[in-house]
Amino acid sequence: MSGAKKRRLAVIDTYFPWKLSGFRYWESYEILKHRPDTLFFASQLNVDEFPAKVFPFSQFQQVAEEEGITDVYCVFLNLTLSLLGHPIAPGSNASLNIRSFLDQNNIKLHSTLYPGGGLNPSTPNEHILLAAEGCETVFSNIREVLDIVAKSKLVTAAINTDYYSYLPKAETLPIELVFCAYNAPRKGFDMLVEAFNQLDLNFHLHLIGDWDNQLYKLQNPNYTFYGPLNPTDLLPIYRKSHVVINCSIPDGEALDGFPTTAASDAMATGCLLITTNPRNDTYFIQPNADYLRVSSSQEIVNFLNWIKADLSSALQIGISGAKKIHESYSCRANVSKKLAYIFGSGESEQNEKYLERPLNQGI
Repeated sequence: MSGAKKRRLAVIDTYFPWKLSGFRYWESYEILKHRPDTLFFASQLNVDEFPAKVFPFSQFQQVAEEEGITDVYCVFLNLTLSLLGHPIAPGSNASLNIRSFLDQNNIKLHSTLYPGGGLNPSTPNEHILLAAEGCETVFSNIREVLDIVAKSKLVTAAINTDYYSYLPKAETLPIELVFCAYNAPRKGFDMLVEAFNQLDLNFHLHLIGDWDNQLYKLQNPNYTFYGPLNPTDLLPIYRKSHVVINCSIPDGEALDGFPTTAASDAMATGCLLITTNPRNDTYFIQPNADYLRVSSSQEIVNFLNWIKADLSSALQIGISGAKKIHESYSCRANVSKKLAYIFGSGESEQNEKYLERPLNQGI
């Protein structure tokens, strides 16, 4: 079809470019590599570095018409519903409604519905279905979406495995632990504290996040507190750590994805994940083989004491988990997969040479 309109993508985000957004930042970065003519828009412009111009959302309709945008990609339920004119999810914004513009210009909307962004286990199915109805393509990695949206595609979150490359861990004491999360009830900080306060000085904790007002709970002094860090600043800490701990719990408002972005980043470097896995997720990584699952602070202590006694065996689980992350969570591979669903199989062929670059040599 020589007269067919060349398809062109726009990515719409909220607060962007923002490195702390994790997979959203790296996914957009990767989309630009695959499709350099992609345009980026943000409802709240941020100043973090990004290799392309980011337009304010207020200019979307004008720029989309001038530049011939045919497809729009976004992440999260609340943003998707906002763009479609249904601001009913927590965090939605009625001023972002572009439904009539999309319809009038035959622009297709594609969305990733991951945990967070207004989507949690108590979200009514009707809200998810309403978002899916307005989308040409829906990606997800959670049952809340995959079980009810027939056209949904299972794709994990995108981790920059090229940056968070694997490096063998030193089999020496102390056991270096890392806990990286924003201060929120669902992060289960008290479970971490109860476990850490029972440990001896053969363990050292790297604590990352805005936990300033919670430090008084730590009676064990063998920790380093960093405050919030950009993802690029985390690599040296992950590289020297043996274990990453995640204590996510339901808090009535939200439930973290599994594994969290921070946990996935750390796992990619070879850290052994100890986690509650509150979603009981079994899609890609398996307990005992790729990570250790716990349900209490005492179980965390028990596993850590086993790790201290048999660090070599424990690190083998970390290596298995790292392999799974590099196989299933690669930003390069997952963005290529999403673009192939959006634009057809030709997208994969178009980027075949690009994707032939080897993954991390240490895996």
